[in-house]
Amino acid sequence: MDILLGHVRFHELTLRTRVVLNQLPLNLTMLLVMVIAGVVRSDEFSEPGFLVSQAGALLLLASCAAVPWSRLPRWSHLVIPVLDFYVIGLLRFTSQDVLQGLALLAAFPIIWLAGSGYRPRLMVAFGGVASLLMVWVPHFMNGTAGPSTLAAEFLTPFMMLAIGMVTAVMAQSAKAQQRRVQELLDRSEIRGHLLDTILDTVDVGVGVFDTEGQLLLMNSQQRELHAVALPPGVEDAREPDLLIFRDSSQQPVPTADRPRHRAMNGETFSHEVYRLGRGPKSRIVSVSARAYLDANGCRGGSVLAFSDVTEVVAAVRARETFVAAMSHEFRTPLTSLIGYAELLQDDPSLSPAARSDTQVMARNARHLNKMVDDILAAATSGATEDYRMPLDLARLVREQAVASAPEAASRNISLEVDADADLPILGDRTGVVRVIDNLVSNALKYSDDGGKVRLRARQDGTWAVLSVEDEGIGIGAEDLDRVFMRFQRSSAALRSGIPGTGLGLALAQEVAEQHGGELAVTSELGVGSVFTLRLPLWQA
Repeated sequence: MDILLGHVRFHELTLRTRVVLNQLPLNLTMLLVMVIAGVVRSDEFSEPGFLVSQAGALLLLASCAAVPWSRLPRWSHLVIPVLDFYVIGLLRFTSQDVLQGLALLAAFPIIWLAGSGYRPRLMVAFGGVASLLMVWVPHFMNGTAGPSTLAAEFLTPFMMLAIGMVTAVMAQSAKAQQRRVQELLDRSEIRGHLLDTILDTVDVGVGVFDTEGQLLLMNSQQRELHAVALPPGVEDAREPDLLIFRDSSQQPVPTADRPRHRAMNGETFSHEVYRLGRGPKSRIVSVSARAYLDANGCRGGSVLAFSDVTEVVAAVRARETFVAAMSHEFRTPLTSLIGYAELLQDDPSLSPAARSDTQVMARNARHLNKMVDDILAAATSGATEDYRMPLDLARLVREQAVASAPEAASRNISLEVDADADLPILGDRTGVVRVIDNLVSNALKYSDDGGKVRLRARQDGTWAVLSVEDEGIGIGAEDLDRVFMRFQRSSAALRSGIPGTGLGLALAQEVAEQHGGELAVTSELGVGSVFTLRLPLWQA
């Protein structure tokens, strides 16, 4: 009954049980034949052949249940359907005149043989031959074997052969399908194990939730983070009770703003920062959410990824503290040095030699101050948000030319400026001024005394363009590819002995890219360089 209801699969049964079930339909049918024979002609029970066939069928059924088939060769149980042909033939020989169609009982053993999966072609052929012998042998025994008689009996064997062929094909197809299903199940199981291993290996907490917010999957990393968010002394808690905070707040995040609730509402977000738990064991996490689709292409839920960034945040804060301290510690004495050096230069009692020395001291202090600015800018690059405001690039260029004029004059360098028209841009003033200052300072620093530096600000389509041209030492072709890399200086600059950090141009390019622009260079060794800054024009 369990088989009929689908509770148990046939191939999951023991071999002995399967053999009994294969034989049972024939025995039940022969029992029905006995009942019909008793109704039609009761004296049929006095026929020895009839009784022997019935007894033989019962004996075969008992053998199916008694023989330990699993200990014998796998084909041994096929002896039973072979003997069934003899039982059916004997029954048909003795009862053909009482019951018609008994030859069709051969369908049971031939289905068994053809569906066994053991050499299906041989079994189909054997079943067809056995069916033919079952209907022809009685005619030879009775002496009625003539062409017309034998031809009349040929239909039954042909039908049995056709049944065997169809059964064999279906059995092979079912077997192949079963293998395919098993293969898919094995692959699915392997992928399941692989997914579990990957999720437990990655250093990211992963939680999968359905559209109702019910947890479907959670890896080990996420279980650890979830435990941190539990209130003290509580082993499990509802979502509103979890200790989830914004990083700098001591008030729990409202339920509607929590990652799971936002994801449940279909929201997609990336790198949202939360703090889980309180005290020294609390963790800071970066949370991202993405929706996933079910088999019908509809939203089936969301996947939340929790990255533990506690150490990263601590490192950033430590860096900010260090940069702030270094900024104070460096700038304060440098400012004093520059200030006192300038005061000394104004002292009328200084001799020309002493005044020259103070100029060198002030110049080197300013150079050191600029190097400190570059290093601090590199340390804080990308860590703080810039503030964009409307600016005039041409005006900034003119102001920088005025600021650089004393240095140019001290070395007899001609500083030409062509920046009359307004060039409105939207940018961070500190960053843009740093770029212009770096380009002009480099042009002056690497130019020979008595040389020329040209600053030209112009409009090129939708771009505001600044070009800074000098006639200095230039840059070799082999150095052009790395001139904008941090801490990289050209071979010519190193040979010249001119001091520098190799940070200025790298920071200038970063600022240009942050503003949606670019910084490029063309240069020839011994001839000079042209640096070109392009920034998008701003339309108010």
